[in-house]
Amino acid sequence: MKLRNILIAAATMGVMFASSDRTDIVGYTAGDYSDMNTFPQNASNVAFTTGDDFTLVWSDGGTTWGFSGSGCDECGDDLVNMLWSNGTMGFTLGVNMDSGTAADGETAEVAGETTMDIGFGMGVAGWDVGFKMGTADGATMMLDARGNLGFWAFDTMTFGYESNDDYSHIDVNMYGVKEWGAATGMFAMGFESTDKFDHFGSDAATLLTTGFSVESTLTDWCDLRMGYDRKFNMAAETGANESWDAFSAGVGFNLGSVQLDMTLSEGTLDNMMSNPLNYVSGYNSDDLTASWTLSYTW
Repeated sequence: MKLRNILIAAATMGVMFASSDRTDIVGYTAGDYSDMNTFPQNASNVAFTTGDDFTLVWSDGGTTWGFSGSGCDECGDDLVNMLWSNGTMGFTLGVNMDSGTAADGETAEVAGETTMDIGFGMGVAGWDVGFKMGTADGATMMLDARGNLGFWAFDTMTFGYESNDDYSHIDVNMYGVKEWGAATGMFAMGFESTDKFDHFGSDAATLLTTGFSVESTLTDWCDLRMGYDRKFNMAAETGANESWDAFSAGVGFNLGSVQLDMTLSEGTLDNMMSNPLNYVSGYNSDDLTASWTLSYTW
């Protein structure tokens, strides 16, 4: 999608916004509406889409309600996807009705099944706690917690546990967010233990992690975001990778209550820096974005 066309669309539609494309780059969700994905008690007024789904969340009389749907072919037939929160605790419920058609969509039939995904979140002793589980065979269970931390360069600590029939994963992380004038920086260090991490060429890994991000205000309507993560395997097997890193970049266009957030495709930022006029004029041949979100908040 051309940059010029995206700007025109954002200016003319004026009814949507975005955020998971922001938080995946900056590395934290606190203070952003996507925080409700992990901690449903933090839900706030928002309507957003990523092109093949929708979510609407609103507050009424001190209670927050949310509903969402998806056009994802792999998601099955969603009967209910809803959220409830009173600001202290929150619940999510998803009900999926499987028609019984084989995954390949051909003649084979499998037994139909109704499954649920259940989530709960609340504040406990100054910490945000969130829990999710599903009733389908092999469904993933997740437990997350986040609290204040006053240590060196870090102001926040997070804990995450995730497991299903195929793998288990523990993530303990510390990060600090700093305001630098027109920019906001984040620095993080942590520990991960997993029995499945393909980047290292082995099934199990014990990792030391570091990460940082910068979100800079270029103008009053445009932000540039860059994030970098690096993981070191402390017990690498013979022939396996000892480290892995990833760089990500994105932009956000702020139009009052409306925002368009985009994750740039791999290599796009390099190309934009070397030939910016090609993108501004709309003559670039490569895809500008890997994903995007349009949101409206109130």
